[in-house]
Amino acid sequence: MSGFKPPLPLRTDTPATWAEAALADPEALLSDHAHCEKKAALTALNMAQHLSDMARASVLLARLAEEELNHYRRVLEALQAFGWKLRPDHGNAYAQALHKLASKGLLDQLLIAALIEARSCERLGLLERAWAAQPAPGSESWLAFLLELEHCEAGHAQVYRSLAEERFGAAAAATRMDWWLDREAEVIRALPWRSAVH
Repeated sequence: MSGFKPPLPLRTDTPATWAEAALADPEALLSDHAHCEKKAALTALNMAQHLSDMARASVLLARLAEEELNHYRRVLEALQAFGWKLRPDHGNAYAQALHKLASKGLLDQLLIAALIEARSCERLGLLERAWAAQPAPGSESWLAFLLELEHCEAGHAQVYRSLAEERFGAAAAATRMDWWLDREAEVIRALPWRSAVH
């Protein structure tokens, strides 16, 4: 079981009871996460295009997109293994709320990506602990996958933050991240719980 910490100092913690609500409909949870992994891969490729003049960024984001696509496939495989269908994508109110607040162009897009990955890391850890508390056949492999996802999300958050610092300077990125940490906490507190990571 993981005691892994989110890679950013999130300013509101998700209660452990959130995981119970999210696991109430695991088919919806996995479907939503599949859509999130696909969008994360597309985000990484889009960022790579915007940062094409930075050789380091291109390689990091290509690797990140590859990981996200791998996770997308594996979540789809998990749905099939459980005998469930991929449900339609109804959108992500959390990500949409953050993007509506953006006004600083690429800097904000990089920091939002970092925050989404950091929140995913925190919540995957909660799911992992909740799942471990009610073991079922096949749980060991699923728990290992959740732990892998948790660590990958942390690494992705660090990639986006470091690219923001490299492109815009550490001071500017830190100042803007401080503002974003407050906004992200407000968004999280305003949204209802559902069977999804966000």
